[in-house]
Amino acid sequence: MSLLKRIIKMAAKPAINKHKGKVGERKVDQVLNPIFWGKFDHHQINDLILMDEQGKSHQIDHIVIANNGIFCIETKNFIGYILGSENQDKWVQCLFNGEKHSFLNPLKQNKSHIYHLNKVLKNQYKINSLVVMVQNNADKIQCPNVVNLVDLKKYITSFNDGTFISDEEMDQIYDTIVLSASKIKNKEHVKNIHQTKNEIKKGICPRCGGNLVKRNGKYGEFFGCSNFPNCKFILK
Repeated sequence: MSLLKRIIKMAAKPAINKHKGKVGERKVDQVLNPIFWGKFDHHQINDLILMDEQGKSHQIDHIVIANNGIFCIETKNFIGYILGSENQDKWVQCLFNGEKHSFLNPLKQNKSHIYHLNKVLKNQYKINSLVVMVQNNADKIQCPNVVNLVDLKKYITSFNDGTFISDEEMDQIYDTIVLSASKIKNKEHVKNIHQTKNEIKKGICPRCGGNLVKRNGKYGEFFGCSNFPNCKFILK
């Protein structure tokens, strides 16, 4: 590939990835639509942006509120086959032409979303993390809460950890989350993401503004927030 073609490809990559992400979110949105779920009653929220106390924005792809639990859903629309596990920092996308690309573990990404969603709900409910692979290529990922798009409905309807949320509570949870949504524009959200990345590089916790300090854990060295246990943010 010529230098010019490589430059054009690199310049176009963010827009292409953004488009793929939106296409994937629309497909998940269609599957989650309560109209097609018959007697299984649930509320659905898409593309929610929350602002934290530090003025940072956090975008959640989908939230499902049902009698059997609350589900915070991260959508990934990657082709090829995906390798990853719950505790890895990065997962690997393997394309059929031999190319390999790494990306942030979406389960870890979802932990941050759940942290801020819990704040909105004042830690009154358990929130379940769920990652949906739109291309139905989750089979090599050893995590029960990473599912193919074709299995999404079955996963939610059959989920049972003993939780029961009444219809009235479902309405209250839905209203609380929707009312907490930020009016921030997508361009501002992207700017916030870049700012957060810069702060992490400087050793600042993106959740509470504390210092990131080096620690040793079960899986080796990592950086944790100095405000632990009040803030449990970690970076490996």
